[in-house]
Amino acid sequence: MKEIQDLLQLGTEGFDYHLPEEAIALHPVEPRSRARLWHVSENVMGDAGTFEDLPELLPEGFQLWVNDTRVIRARLILLKPTGGRLELFLLEPIGMTMEQALRSTKPLIWRCLVRGAKRWRDGEASLRGEGEHARWTLRAQMHQIEEGTRQVRFDWAQDGSDELTWGEMLEMLGNTPLPPYMRRKDEAQDVDDYQTVYAEVPGSVAAPTAGLHYDEPLMERLRSKGTLHAVTLHVGAGTFKPLTEGEVAHHVMHAEHCVVPYAALASLSELEPHRVVTGTTTLRTLESVYWLALKWKKEGHQPNQLGQWEWARELKSMDEMLDWDMSTAVRWAMEQLQGRDWVFQTSIMMVPSYRIRSCQGLVTNFHLPKSTLLCLVAAAIGERWKEIYQMALGDGFRFLSYGDGSYLEIENKKKAH
Repeated sequence: MKEIQDLLQLGTEGFDYHLPEEAIALHPVEPRSRARLWHVSENVMGDAGTFEDLPELLPEGFQLWVNDTRVIRARLILLKPTGGRLELFLLEPIGMTMEQALRSTKPLIWRCLVRGAKRWRDGEASLRGEGEHARWTLRAQMHQIEEGTRQVRFDWAQDGSDELTWGEMLEMLGNTPLPPYMRRKDEAQDVDDYQTVYAEVPGSVAAPTAGLHYDEPLMERLRSKGTLHAVTLHVGAGTFKPLTEGEVAHHVMHAEHCVVPYAALASLSELEPHRVVTGTTTLRTLESVYWLALKWKKEGHQPNQLGQWEWARELKSMDEMLDWDMSTAVRWAMEQLQGRDWVFQTSIMMVPSYRIRSCQGLVTNFHLPKSTLLCLVAAAIGERWKEIYQMALGDGFRFLSYGDGSYLEIENKKKAH
């Protein structure tokens, strides 16, 4: 294995490729399980049909892991006092968790991306809506200017009532936060299309898109052959942030909120099951559990945050000394948790030659050039990703959030030195 400093000096140009505009899917196929599926294993690399064929590729008794986060309507179109249009993309609440913010009935402050911000420094922007039985008013004021983002203060009302929560207000007046690379307005169908069928916990501003390929008939077939397990990672807009130019180590990952139920940890601690992880966000959550267990063992108290490169730096010697596998790390953590769910923030970033410990298979989309998601794919299957992406493009596969997907089998055994 390369020395860690060599790893982190990887150039971002090594994760680039040409993505033609026409290869970007603007709408999903219908039904969603008819999306095409690319299969990669040690001896296989090619078109495997559609996601309807996925169950036949998986062994009996597999564990299927998903991210059950739910996308909130995080895009707001308001009018400035001058009558101009102002577009806000909600990133994260200030001073509270996502769950607290969505339940709040009091004014709050969010960090936002703002289109049209240069001409909006003061004054109240507003958004109004009217339904069959109610009218709603949302007001926004600039709170603080930051580099690249703005802190915006919001208050709202429903016909004078003060009982409407922020989450309910977003459902009434917000828009589906489609990725910027789609370059189109959201449509009514996106409310369902840009949400997984198993979404439960509101809090993401972007969808965990690998799961968009699953519909109920496919889920039934998967459950008949394996078991379903869910964790939560609330996806932030940082998922669309391209790699910083230069070395990969210069890129800064934003922390994302995760919840791993105790029952999920019990399943993760099992020794033998073939685990298939749906999406990069689910994989980042499970891998974070391993490193947080080592961090807990090292520091003697429960950690609630994992840094971007801790696996490569602060925790590297602990990993070598303990030589734990995934099951051992999780079982140790469960003894400390004593029945409690594990709630934490992760900024973990995986690059070659990171060794994935939590699964033997990854279901994932085809990702943007120079993205952290592509770095993760390269960590899973190595340099083969370049050939795979070129072959898939040549074969007419559709890329990015609403596009086709892949099932990547991962060789995660420890290599002898």
